[in-house]
Amino acid sequence: MGLSERRTDEETGSEKNADGSVDGSNTSTGTIGQLGSVAIGVHSLVGPALLSLPAACQRAGLIPTTITLMFAYLLSSLCALHMANIVSMVPGNRNFQKTVEFSEPFRIFWGPKIYAFTQATFFLCAMSQNVSAIVDTSQVIDNFLGHTMGSVALQFFPTSLLIWKQDACTKHEVADGQCDPFNGDDGPNILLSAGYLVAALIFLPMCLVDLKENSRFQIIGLYVLLVNCFIFGIYFMITGMKLSNAPWWGNPDQWNSMIGIILFNYTLSIAIPTWLRSKSPKVDIAYMVHTSSTIATVLYLIMGVWGALAIPNVSINILEAMTTGAYGLPMQISGSFFAFFVIGLDIPLFSVFARANLVGSGVCSRRTANILVVYIPWLVSWIFYQGEAVYTILAWGGIIFTGIVAYILPLVLALHMVNRNEKGSVNVYADVIKGDRAQKVMLWILVISSFVGVGISFIGQAQLSYYSYSSVI
Repeated sequence: MGLSERRTDEETGSEKNADGSVDGSNTSTGTIGQLGSVAIGVHSLVGPALLSLPAACQRAGLIPTTITLMFAYLLSSLCALHMANIVSMVPGNRNFQKTVEFSEPFRIFWGPKIYAFTQATFFLCAMSQNVSAIVDTSQVIDNFLGHTMGSVALQFFPTSLLIWKQDACTKHEVADGQCDPFNGDDGPNILLSAGYLVAALIFLPMCLVDLKENSRFQIIGLYVLLVNCFIFGIYFMITGMKLSNAPWWGNPDQWNSMIGIILFNYTLSIAIPTWLRSKSPKVDIAYMVHTSSTIATVLYLIMGVWGALAIPNVSINILEAMTTGAYGLPMQISGSFFAFFVIGLDIPLFSVFARANLVGSGVCSRRTANILVVYIPWLVSWIFYQGEAVYTILAWGGIIFTGIVAYILPLVLALHMVNRNEKGSVNVYADVIKGDRAQKVMLWILVISSFVGVGISFIGQAQLSYYSYSSVI
C-alpha cells in the first residue's frame, strides 16, 4: 500500500493519513475514565501468575521474589510510559488525537521490515495469551460443573460422550491441585467440553466489541479481583503465616522460573497504544500507569508472600487446588470467581488489542481481523484442552513473544528516537531524572535490563522443560 493512499479506519471511521495514522481532532476524544483506565491496566498486569506465585515464592525465597516484583514494577511502568511517549512522537499526535496502534510507530520511524516483524510478534503474543486463557477458563467452568451437576465432553479418537464429576478425584489429587476435568487414565485426548462451550457463549461476544465497551466488563473484573484477593488475604491470616513455610533466599536454581512467572504478566505496554486513543483527555497517563502497577504489585505481594507463608508445601497451581475444594468451600467459590472473571476477561482484552493493531494499521478490515483474532482462536483452542506438550508450547510462545513485545521493542525504539533527538509529550521520568544525557543512560540501563530479564526467563523455561521431559522418560 503506497504512502500516498488514504484509507478508512475500520475502528473509528476516520481516514488514514500518509504516515499511517488516523485523522482526529486536536485532542483525544475518548471517553474511558480513570476507573475504567485503571481496570484495563490492572487486567493487563494481573493474570494466572497471581496464584502461581505462592509456590514459586516458597521455592525461590521471599527476598528474591520481592526484589523481582519491585524490578518488574519499575521496568514495566517505564516501558509503558516510553511506549506512550513514542506514540506521542507520531506527527500530529502530540495530544493523542490520532489512532496510532502498537506497530505504527515502528513503520513510521523504523521502516516496513521492522513494522512487519512487530505485527507478527504482537499477533502471536496476543494469541498465545488468549489460547492459554481460553483453556484455563474452560477448565474452571468444567470444574464448577463437575462439583455441582457434572460436566460432559465429546471425546474424539475414539468418539464417545464423557461425563465427569469431581468425586472421581482422590483426596490427594484434590490437595495437590491435580483434579483436572476429564483427565483419565487413557492419557490426553482431543475433546470438546461443556465448559468450553459455556466460556465461548459468555466471552466470545465480548471479544467483538471495542475497548470502551470492554472497559465496563474490566471494571466488574477489577471489583471481583479486589474482593477475592481480600478474601484470600483473610484466609491466609486466619490460617496463620509462619516464616518456617518459606525461606528468605530459597533455591537459586528456582530463581529463573520465578522471574519468568512474574515478568511475563507485567504486560502493560501492550495495552497502552489502544488505550491512549480511547481514554478521556482528563485521565493522566502517569496516573493510570502507576496506579494500576501499584495495585497489581500489592496483590502479587499479598498473594505470593502471604500465600507462601500461610500454606506449607503449597501446590504449584494453587488456583486448581482452590477450585477443586482443597481449602474448603468458601475458597473454592472465591477461586472459581477469580478464575472466571479475572482470567476470563483477559480473553476479550487481548482480542481487542490484537484486532486494533491489525485494523488501526490498515493491515486488514475489521471483519477479517475478527476472523483472525476472535473466531480462529475460539475454533481451535478446544484442541489444546489436554496435554502438557501444548502448555509447554504456549509457555515458550509467551516468553518469546511477550518478552519482545512488552519490553524489548518499546525500549529499543525509545532509544532509537533518543538518538534522533526526538521528544514526545510524556514526561517518562517525572523530572526525577533530568537532562538528555542522564535520561539516555537510564534508557540504556532499561534496555539491558529487559534483555537480561528475558534471557533469564528463557533459561528458566528451558530448565522447566528439561525437568518435565526428564520426569517423563
